[in-house]
Amino acid sequence: MNTQQLSITLILIAAGIGLQIWSSGPDRAGRQYALQLPSIFLYSMGGALLLFSVFPDSISEGRALGFTLGGATGFVAFFMLASFGWLSRTNQRDEVLAALATAREETAATRRQLAVEQVIVRPPRPLQQCARVLAPLRGDAKHRVGFVTGNLANVTDIDVWVNTENTRMEMSRITEPTISGTVRYLGGRRDAAGNLVQDIIASELAGRMAGVSGVMAGQVVTTASGELVESHGVRRIVHVAAVEGEPGSGYRQVRDVGRCVRNVLAELDRLNREGEDLQSVVLPLFGTGASDGDLRGTVETMVSAIVDYLRTHPSSHVVEVFLLAYTDVHEALCRLVLDLEPQLDTKHL
Repeated sequence: MNTQQLSITLILIAAGIGLQIWSSGPDRAGRQYALQLPSIFLYSMGGALLLFSVFPDSISEGRALGFTLGGATGFVAFFMLASFGWLSRTNQRDEVLAALATAREETAATRRQLAVEQVIVRPPRPLQQCARVLAPLRGDAKHRVGFVTGNLANVTDIDVWVNTENTRMEMSRITEPTISGTVRYLGGRRDAAGNLVQDIIASELAGRMAGVSGVMAGQVVTTASGELVESHGVRRIVHVAAVEGEPGSGYRQVRDVGRCVRNVLAELDRLNREGEDLQSVVLPLFGTGASDGDLRGTVETMVSAIVDYLRTHPSSHVVEVFLLAYTDVHEALCRLVLDLEPQLDTKHL
């Protein structure tokens, strides 16, 4: 047996062993019987090559499916048929494991749903801890989608903050408990007593809107981040028209929340093409505060829009996209919706 034949034999057997180990993993439960078949073929080919290289005068004959097989072909056929007979006994085990895995997934989903329902029925509680949860896109080692908990004022080291703004692009007063008011205050220059002495972000936004009464729903306007670049590591503020107002009725969520999300991500990619390096962004749950938008529907729409955008723009320079989960209800819904999104690998959530 020469070196080339020995090398081929070892490669075939090693490949068979590697494939069998891989197919035996818990993630392949329910499919292990089918995945074993190529392993058997590799074993058979390797064994036949080894046997008939060492013993070239060996004879192996038999019948399979009405054909008479001889030599190495007969040996391979015999080995494979014998192996198939043994593996057929494991088919029932695979079916049981597949049913068990499905039952476990359904039970886990039911438990998560019940946990969310238990949280929703009580008044929401603001979260104090600023924790981050991310899930990668399946088959995509670059992009991740998730959420960050707590008050936006405590979120640091994310390149872009998204401000939920109205279609007139008029920022909230700094004393109002809104994302807009928080961004305006933290991005402005303050004196030693904490008083706002230079309204940096609001002034720039007003300048961008000079002579314009408003924008269409879903449109975005980008400004600098003011003092946030030093205090929180924020490089840009993207203001998106996610709510629209009506005299005497207040504000309501725009109809197409998904468009708001896609426009924000497209704006970041535009800025990155122009030379900026904006890899992470946090988006509040558009229109679910004072505008009283449907919370779960908003989370589902936003997650779906994020995933859809990243799938259709695989070269996007935006690597991490966070939703802001301010309360325990927000967190429970974000976790549930992410877990139910089939495009995300959420096994570690």
